[in-house]
Amino acid sequence: MRFLSVDQLVPGTRLARPLYGAEGLILLRENFELTDSIICRLRGMGYHGVYVNDEISEGIIINDVVDEKLRIETANRLEDINVGILSVGIGVKLEYNRDKLIQLGMSGMLHDIGKKFVPTDILDKSGKLSKSEFQVIQTHPERGYEMLYKAYNLSSVTKIGVLQHHERFDGSGYPNGLKGHEISMFGRIIAVSDTYDAMTSDRAYHKASQPSEVIEYLFGNGNQRYDLRVVDYFSKCIAVYPVGSCVELSDGTKGIVLKNYSDSVLRPVIRNIQNKQIIDLKNDVNYLGICISGQMQS
Repeated sequence: MRFLSVDQLVPGTRLARPLYGAEGLILLRENFELTDSIICRLRGMGYHGVYVNDEISEGIIINDVVDEKLRIETANRLEDINVGILSVGIGVKLEYNRDKLIQLGMSGMLHDIGKKFVPTDILDKSGKLSKSEFQVIQTHPERGYEMLYKAYNLSSVTKIGVLQHHERFDGSGYPNGLKGHEISMFGRIIAVSDTYDAMTSDRAYHKASQPSEVIEYLFGNGNQRYDLRVVDYFSKCIAVYPVGSCVELSDGTKGIVLKNYSDSVLRPVIRNIQNKQIIDLKNDVNYLGICISGQMQS
């Protein structure tokens, strides 16, 4: 099976998995054959894509940690805490103990609490912010910190993470223009998690970027805007090219991802769509000079 964009679906395509609605109820069952009208309806309902069975993805099994129904049910409740979850993932890689992981997760969950003081018309503005509007946005870390300052059930490191999540390694961030190790570890971790979450999500002012594009951006800004060590640990927490996704190599080869390496997330094992050759980008010496140039919708 593989994940296929709604824009690439054609009548006759069969679902590899049940399709669930926003409330966790089954809309279409496994093996359902899609029609033109159903495809149009899925597009209108905002679905990005579905899992399908076809010749290209024959033999590929995608095992989820949680099933789709549970994922949808929880996603409706967890929209505001993604950054906390991503931050904890980095903390695990850093071998933080249980108490510190809880403190970090709480800091990530609360990092944007100060935005409650920012007018909605500024937060949801689709165009470029004016200088004065951006200055208002820049107040939210301090406002959040001030709001949490007297919350005695929260640790000081949790609150500092909220205050510093927009500080940048080169001193270009806000509110205090801190540099490098002047920024707390929680601040550096949440900065990476927040950037990834923001860039891979549809927002009023931009469309979501591919995970691979964001990882490239983070590595490209390692030890400039972000702590490179944190970026490296973060890259090991996510599947940049999920199994079943389609990619194009820098030599023009199109393939489907079969396996990922946790220590080399940008160089998975793929199957050539045209001739079904297996290509191990990490270990095959014939492909050391070849990289993935982008993800495809089909």
